[in-house]
Amino acid sequence: MKKFIIASAIAMCLCSNAFAEDDGYGNDIPPARQEGTVDDGYGNKLPAYGQTEYKSFEEARASSKGNNTRPSLLLGIHLGIGYAAMYDYPTDEDFIWEFGKNDWSGVSMDLGLVFKYRINALFTFVPEVNFGMDYILEEFEKQGMSGVGYDDDFGYYKVNESRTLFNLNIPLALRLTVPFVYLEGGVRLSFNLGTSHDYEYTDENGNALRRLDENHQLEDVKVYAGDWKVKTFITSALAGIGTTMRINGHECDFGVRVIWDLIGVNEYDKLYYDIDDSKLLKLVENNSKLYTIQFVFNYFFG
Repeated sequence: MKKFIIASAIAMCLCSNAFAEDDGYGNDIPPARQEGTVDDGYGNKLPAYGQTEYKSFEEARASSKGNNTRPSLLLGIHLGIGYAAMYDYPTDEDFIWEFGKNDWSGVSMDLGLVFKYRINALFTFVPEVNFGMDYILEEFEKQGMSGVGYDDDFGYYKVNESRTLFNLNIPLALRLTVPFVYLEGGVRLSFNLGTSHDYEYTDENGNALRRLDENHQLEDVKVYAGDWKVKTFITSALAGIGTTMRINGHECDFGVRVIWDLIGVNEYDKLYYDIDDSKLLKLVENNSKLYTIQFVFNYFFG
């Protein structure tokens, strides 16, 4: 009888160990459940006894991914600033004598709103609405001063010409996101709002060009620059590369973007010059276009 009782006790212990639950980390589930340390395989701890458990595999998995879900649409602030210049500039000698070589360079800036719509894991549509400014200038030499109301001959002098263009632009970019970087390409629609145009004359040493007025007093030489007439609507292409990171819980883009006009910026793009003092005229087309290289920063609120 005593042997039977001992054998029964051993069997009960063996049965208990045989049906003990293990959480895969060497912990028995019942004690681990009391401590709330059981892992469901997705990085979540199963609730202790007495708490509501997940009802299904799908619910557990959905809960695991819930903390990583990002909104499909984000709104942010866009800032772009960089270098501006011209290309496709006329090379005709008469044109260069009047307007100088293509030494135009300056700065470009965009400030506005940016939207980011995730199409899927790879592609994102990124439209913007910006207020933009392009400021370019050049310096070239000329001989003699004409059209200022005096007969004085200044010899060689320098012309410092600056032009500013203000616009409302709408870039429409499709972005491909790969590990660590994004690549983007698209078009930009620009609606030109206004311009400014200034001349400044200096001598060979960079001093302001001065002359005697009718009262034999020195005055700065001033010539009206004329309006810079530009087309109202300009289409441009854009391409860029960058990276996205999170700062204080917000997505931020850091990148470089190139934008180049597809059509000439000047409204009056045809000029005529005399040929050897004859009655024949030479046509010179001015299809000068702007291009910019900008550093881009986007800060998203969501």
